[in-house]
Amino acid sequence: MKYSFFLLVFLAACSPKNQGPNKFSDAKLINIYELQDRRDVDALLPLLKAKKENHRIAAAMAFASIQDTIAIPYLNQMLQIDQDPMPRRAAAYALGQIGSSKALSILIAAFDQELFPANRPFVMEAIGKCGDTSTINLFENVEYQEILLQKGWAYGVFRLGLKGYKSDILHHRMMKFLNNDDKELAILASHYIYRNLREKGDRTWIDSLIRIAKYDEIKERFATLREDKLISGLLKWEHLYSLSDYKKIELINKKESWDKDEITELEQLFADVKASAVLRGTAFTSLLANTPSSTHQAHLEAALTSEDMALQSMAAKYLQKTSKTSHDWLPILNQIKSQLQLPRQAETYIDVCKALAHLGGEPFDGYQPNYNNPIDWDFVKTISKNQQVLIKTNKGDIRIQLLVEDSPGSVSNFLKLVDSGFYSNKFFHRVVPQFVVQVGCPRGDGWGSLDWTQRSEFSNYQSYEAGTVGIASAGKDTEGVQFFITHCPTPHLDGRYTIFARVIQGMDVVNAINVGDRIIEIKRVHKDVNGAL
Repeated sequence: MKYSFFLLVFLAACSPKNQGPNKFSDAKLINIYELQDRRDVDALLPLLKAKKENHRIAAAMAFASIQDTIAIPYLNQMLQIDQDPMPRRAAAYALGQIGSSKALSILIAAFDQELFPANRPFVMEAIGKCGDTSTINLFENVEYQEILLQKGWAYGVFRLGLKGYKSDILHHRMMKFLNNDDKELAILASHYIYRNLREKGDRTWIDSLIRIAKYDEIKERFATLREDKLISGLLKWEHLYSLSDYKKIELINKKESWDKDEITELEQLFADVKASAVLRGTAFTSLLANTPSSTHQAHLEAALTSEDMALQSMAAKYLQKTSKTSHDWLPILNQIKSQLQLPRQAETYIDVCKALAHLGGEPFDGYQPNYNNPIDWDFVKTISKNQQVLIKTNKGDIRIQLLVEDSPGSVSNFLKLVDSGFYSNKFFHRVVPQFVVQVGCPRGDGWGSLDWTQRSEFSNYQSYEAGTVGIASAGKDTEGVQFFITHCPTPHLDGRYTIFARVIQGMDVVNAINVGDRIIEIKRVHKDVNGAL
């Protein structure tokens, strides 16, 4: 976790001793988190001046999840007058999460005025999150020798790049960090380069990056940029029938060319309503990728009228990329929009609304789910802050440590699902090497959910390292039952996807998982009063 030494020292100093299994024996703290969950901005604002320091911190961090610009002047006031460093840090973090350029001048002034050195990197990162074109020069014109400030600068540049603000000067300086003795800084630089420059470099340039990189995991990441394309010309369609659905999908996706007869087979698979949702979806996307655009209208109509949310979403996404079309898609898209069930089909709803707006229909300002799943605080209070669960898969066991004090809503919902046996026999439907494995979809294709959503919980300083467990979503406050585990640090996910657990044993299993592997069961790991298993 970035800046971890300073963070842990001061969080320990500021945290009161708990009388219960976790910090939510504090009724005032529950109230703050409840207001955060309900997005009750008006009730939260006065709590930025609460008497107890940990309550002020919690109130400030609540706005990291809510992300309402109305809080900016109040967080500014906190930066100026709060006498304790940790509430000021929380205020800076919250402003960064809000991400508005209106906070830039506030954060720049806070960086200059901050007397507590360990806070300055957090302020610098927040500046990057709120940055605009003017911020490029700000980062270009400063250079630091102290490692903590170098990290703050690098995180600020990384966040700025995620917003699309970049420069050759910033690229060059980030490249210098590839062989830095500080591994966290070197890895962050590699992620920046991978995301921002991978399309520009030829094989010789990639080889030079590998030579410069100090750590093997960075070298391996860059090596993926030079891998030759898979050649699957020898694959024959008839070989697919004896395979599992997920193996069929893998081979279909690898195949680079299709003859006429194989395209016919693909069309038959797409039209087969008895085929699994995950297989039909793959057939549909393959048809769009491997047939002339002049033939796509029939496939799109079939997908949109299928009443299958995944096919409807895929078709809507395709239409979003269409610059012009001779067919009027608005009536069918409006009909789908009116029939979708929210919040369960939120992802498809978002895709359909975006397609409508793109094709000249009703403008779309984003999806704001209604509050539909209150936190069960009585249940939360029973969860140990050290609660672990064991994920038994067909590849082996993964043990994770839950973070109830950081993400009480997400952890309590997850544990209820675990206790009910929900995750038994769920497939890992998504595996992206050197990124994530994802599981928990009721449909098995990544489009399934239940009839509720939960709020995004970013009221902590948790970051995505190797083995971090996060909740998948279709956007802010749309989280549900699917979760993912990271293979490696993935800083671009920080503050965008709820972190609710970390792997403490079994990363070799995580790294061995392929699409189509499955969870056998998930169960709690109980400890006695002395902490023994």
